[in-house]
Amino acid sequence: MKDDRTRTIISEIHYWKNNRLLPSEYCDFLLALYTKGDGDHLEERENTHARSHLFFYLSISLTLFLVPLSFLVIYFTEMGIIMQTGLLSSFVIIAGFHFWWLRAKRSEWSFLPLIVTLLTMLLLSIHIVQYFWQNEVALYIVMGVHFSLWVYLGWLWNVKTLLISGLIGFLILFIYIVL
Repeated sequence: MKDDRTRTIISEIHYWKNNRLLPSEYCDFLLALYTKGDGDHLEERENTHARSHLFFYLSISLTLFLVPLSFLVIYFTEMGIIMQTGLLSSFVIIAGFHFWWLRAKRSEWSFLPLIVTLLTMLLLSIHIVQYFWQNEVALYIVMGVHFSLWVYLGWLWNVKTLLISGLIGFLILFIYIVL
């Protein structure tokens, strides 16, 4: 019975350390206290933790790489509109899933995939409107809808970068239409 309690306490301390609920020095001290100095399990956890950090930063980097890749697909390839639209749609889906994954983990980095998703959606919408309608009014409407979505989501999820970007986008669009 006592071993079960000790294992529960040790797993809770690992949880606190991984989610940064306590400073790592405190957690290391408590782990040394409850494991009686047996650090084998601690080293395994640290290796797993280092691998998860590597995966996390690699996934953020690859998600950020989707924006220049979207420009490459639109402007520097000879693919048909269906292939370009399909690739851009898959980029939006990938970045969107990454956003929801980070949001579920309550990560402070979740705004980056959100911004990548919205930028890629804007590029996709502009590309489709320019290909099918070739009308400036339709393009302005689509851009206005996107910027209003940015402002709304920035306000809703308290992402100041998105809120400010949407307002600046509205301002630039308004100035471009008037001038």
